[in-house]
Amino acid sequence: MSTKYLIQNATIVSVDPRIGIKNNCDVSIEGEFIAAVGPGIPVSPEQIVIDGTDMIVSPGFVDTHRHAWQTQTRTIAADFVLSDYAKVLRNVFGSCYTAEDAYLGNYCAALECIDSGITSIIDHSHIMNSSQHADEVVRAWRDSNMRAIFCYGAYGNPAWTGSTLDNGRETDNPDWRYEDARRVRQSHFKDNGTNQLVRFGFATSEPEMVPIETIASQIELARDLGAAVITSHIALGKWDIGLRTVRSLESKGLLGSDLLFSHGSTLEDDELKAISQREAGLSCTPDTELQMGMGPPVGFKASDCGCKVGLGVDVCCSAPGDMFHQMRLLLQAHRHLEHEKTPGPPMKIAKKCEDALKLATQGGADAIGLGEIVGSVTPGKRADILLKRCDSPRLVPVHDPVATLVLYANASDIDTVFINGRVVKSAGKLQSVDWPSVRTRLRKSTADIHERARLAPADEIEKAMSRMTEALKVAVEKNKQRL
Repeated sequence: MSTKYLIQNATIVSVDPRIGIKNNCDVSIEGEFIAAVGPGIPVSPEQIVIDGTDMIVSPGFVDTHRHAWQTQTRTIAADFVLSDYAKVLRNVFGSCYTAEDAYLGNYCAALECIDSGITSIIDHSHIMNSSQHADEVVRAWRDSNMRAIFCYGAYGNPAWTGSTLDNGRETDNPDWRYEDARRVRQSHFKDNGTNQLVRFGFATSEPEMVPIETIASQIELARDLGAAVITSHIALGKWDIGLRTVRSLESKGLLGSDLLFSHGSTLEDDELKAISQREAGLSCTPDTELQMGMGPPVGFKASDCGCKVGLGVDVCCSAPGDMFHQMRLLLQAHRHLEHEKTPGPPMKIAKKCEDALKLATQGGADAIGLGEIVGSVTPGKRADILLKRCDSPRLVPVHDPVATLVLYANASDIDTVFINGRVVKSAGKLQSVDWPSVRTRLRKSTADIHERARLAPADEIEKAMSRMTEALKVAVEKNKQRL
């Protein structure tokens, strides 16, 4: 028999224009679904009643782009640009992860998500050092009770002596991940429908680093495998060499609603139009985009063009893993840029808090193909919802509940988290998690990864990165001349 809940007397920020914001309102949950939203819902004996007085009920956040394995690298990239990130995270630490490390990185990322109110996530998983890594990442998401789309990464980390990769296999069969992705899909995701909490997706190689034909063939492979989402980094600001990936995919007839592009600050107008028309998704990750030279966040510009847009954390090696931070950065960065365009003092705010909240919830759900399933507090949708307690000195009084969520609240204010109708955080505590034990394992894993990292061939990696940087500069200049 499914569990039933009744949340009483709360402020509902539904992110559903038909429902809006309601004070002194109730929400009933039956099994996996939101059953009703409204005042004075009758109490039945089988319901568990939650007092929502002085609480805000809102939809769970949707993280549309994260490399979840990187939990063990938290704070390492705080002062990095993108080339530093590629050198240290991708060429060194990524090669040091065992399958158990990959499990812990993803599992602890999920716990961080739940603690901060993220209930759905796209995991762009480029930690496929072996088949066992893939299996363990899938197991981590299933153990976490998160709603997740695991996107199998098509490209690997470098295999150097002392790394956790099989150098012979990487040399003799560099495309082994294609068949392994097929194995993972067939063995772990026999049902890959929206009724499943954890689903199979695919992450392509870097479009800026490989021929467009490679990206096209990977998209075709992913579709053959029935990937729920196919995700890819594109149009990375100062790092964009002008290949116009979206334009090329459109010309090949490959744009579709299963594609999710991350970043995209240098997308041209025709590319944004094509993304909108083909109903593909966009993920904006304000923190890394602003820090690492990937251009001003495209979120509001793209949504104004009719694109399906969500927000993402991207990497916790340089950013906190919560959506409150991303909403604020996007909102204030956009406001600043719009104010700078005016010839005099700005007389009107550029975007409102409700616009940022929508991208972090319903917008993200739309971008990853789950807009009818989650993203708002709407009867008939899955019960992925948050209860924020407004008792702290930071949250009293509450005049505007939307502004409270976007500009004032943080993870410590989240009292209760439901995912698929299941309570995974209650009274401010993660449920069914022995965090002290997990924390000990995570610290040991982190120390082991650092020990392996000492074996990395620093001089070779530095030379390779220098060659890549020079090639990038040449490519940018060539495309400037061509255009």
